[in-house]
Parts: sequence; C-alpha cells; structure tokens
Amino acid sequence: MTSSARSALDYEDLLARLADVVYAVDVDGRFRYVNPAGARVFGRQADAIVGQHFSLVVEPGALADTAEHFRRGIEDPKTHPFFETRILRPDGEVRELEIHAGSLYRSGALIGRQGVGRDITELRRLQEELAEKTSRLALLEDQQRAAMDVYRRLNLVAGHVASDPARAERALDAVEVSFRSETARAWGLQDDLEIIRLVADGYSNQEISARVHLSVHTVKDRVSRIVTALGARSRAGVASRASDAGLLLAHSPRAGTTASPSADG
Repeated sequence: MTSSARSALDYEDLLARLADVVYAVDVDGRFRYVNPAGARVFGRQADAIVGQHFSLVVEPGALADTAEHFRRGIEDPKTHPFFETRILRPDGEVRELEIHAGSLYRSGALIGRQGVGRDITELRRLQEELAEKTSRLALLEDQQRAAMDVYRRLNLVAGHVASDPARAERALDAVEVSFRSETARAWGLQDDLEIIRLVADGYSNQEISARVHLSVHTVKDRVSRIVTALGARSRAGVASRASDAGLLLAHSPRAGTTASPSADG
C-alpha cells in the first residue's frame, strides 16, 4: 500500500470518528461526500444523500438563506462564511446546524464547497430555556416589588382609617375591586365579571340574560368562554375556580344561595 493510499485511509477514519457533520458539494450544490455524523444528523443513509442537491436535507423555511450563502461562496470562493441553517429529517424532526464553509479545489480549479456543521439544536433549546427562565424571574421580581408596594399602601390606608371601621371596610373593598378587575383583565375576562358572579351564584342562562340584558344565546357563548378560560370543565366548577383566581368578591354568596342551580349549558 502506498503512503498516499494509507493517508487517504487515515483521513477517512478520522472523518468517520468526528461528531460534527463534514460534507462536500459540487458547484451545482449536489453532495459529493458526507461523513457518518452527517448521515446521522440528516437522518438518511450516506448513499441516499450523495448525488442529491442540498435542498433534500434543508428545512424549506431555511432553504433560501442557505442557497444564498452557497451562491455567494461560488461567486466569491475566497469567502469562508459562518452561517446557520436548519435540517429537516425524514421523521419530521428539525435540527439546527452552525456551518463553517469554504471552497473546494482540484488542480487549482473550483469544484465546489465543503464545510463542517455543528449540531446546535440542544444549545438553542438551552438558550431558549435560559431566556424563558430569566424572563420569568424578572416577572417574579416585578410582581414582588408590586406586592410590596401594595402592602405598603395598605398599611398606610389602615393607619389613616384605623379609628373608623366603616372607612376601613370601604377602603379594603376598593382595593379588592381593583385587584379583581386587574385579575379579570389578565384572564381576558374583564367584561364577564357580572356573568361570572351570577354563574357562581347558580343562576341559569335565562336568568342571567334578564339581569345583564343580553340574549340567551350570547350569555351561553360567554359562559362557555368563561368555563374554558378558567379551566372549570363545567359551569358547576366556575365558583371554585373563579374564587381561587380572585374573580369573586370575598363576601360574594356561593353558588345555590340565591337561586336554584340550573342544568342549562
């Protein structure tokens, strides 16, 4: 065996051991080589990839950018761009690759492009999780600051009206109404507070219709939306879920105390 043949075998063995994708494509964008790691990432056998255009493995939404990088590399072979692309495997899984591409020559003539691709799918997932957790932490910090501000204001109000129980009750009622309105807005139910109260108190759709001056059909739709938004499964669970969410006043009567429970939906 010649030294050049042994060298070729050594390189082949080295490429087979790499965890990163190694590929080569001709000037038309057709694969001429892909190492075993590339075949694994692409989710295909190497012999099913070689000879095929790179569009076979690139996720359609990333194809235009990938093709543009390829075109620029062919037109200006001195460029060695880093770029990212997405791979669509036959099983539907999408993998994200960071590519470092360069020109491929033979006997001084440009014959295509070659590159190394690193699978950064898990890295992207971890970055997204970190960003989400950071955002949630910032939200919790904002909520904590808001809660401390509310606590400070309540103490201030309590100190001013401590000698007048009626004023204290009115002040606390105003705070509760404000909290209830903001909570309802957060749930997208700001226009449904009265209907929530009536459903929780056991009123039928017909009875609610008469009290809020809406058609029975409209009330039925609104009640269905409330049940879904609260995750109550049925109107019977609205009282509990609404109370837990802070959508009912503390002194609001419970379901069934002012009217007979209704079976309508």
